[in-house]
Amino acid sequence: MSESRVAARYARAIFGSAKKQNIIPSIEDDLNGVCAVIEGNPDLQSFLGNPRIGREDRLKMYDKLFSDRVTGLTMSLLRLLVSKNRESEIDAIRDVFIRLRQETGQVVPVTVESAQELDAAQRQSLMDKVAQATGRTPEPTFVVRPEIIGGVRVTYDNLVIDGSLRGGLDRLRERIVKDLLNQA
Repeated sequence: MSESRVAARYARAIFGSAKKQNIIPSIEDDLNGVCAVIEGNPDLQSFLGNPRIGREDRLKMYDKLFSDRVTGLTMSLLRLLVSKNRESEIDAIRDVFIRLRQETGQVVPVTVESAQELDAAQRQSLMDKVAQATGRTPEPTFVVRPEIIGGVRVTYDNLVIDGSLRGGLDRLRERIVKDLLNQA
């Protein structure tokens, strides 16, 4: 995650405005969408990064691409970035914005590792339990790790809840070794 002072200033400003308007999730979605469109299109990157392309043309391109897809606040940010030649900061602004949202305590990042893909009901059940335990909205990342054999491992707030078969086997092995050493 690259963060500059400039990106932090813009991110704090848009975060404050989004908080006042109660549209933080919408702005985050907008920023993720804008970054995805730009990152996914090398021709667009070349166009926007070309110093021979004037501000007006870049502004028209942003308007054409995003004016119907993002909130007015996000569009204002994009226009401001173009006017200040700071479009290259959009990724860092998004990263700082996400960090600010997480720091406000509204969400808790959660990593769920499972041996196979979980269905929607299983995912929702796990997230409901995390929300109940933390009092915050979980922001899940689901990862398939066949090496855990079965079950799930859930990580949030520096807490690891290991309900995996691999974790159980490892704990059993440690107990057996400890018992054998105590008998010797």
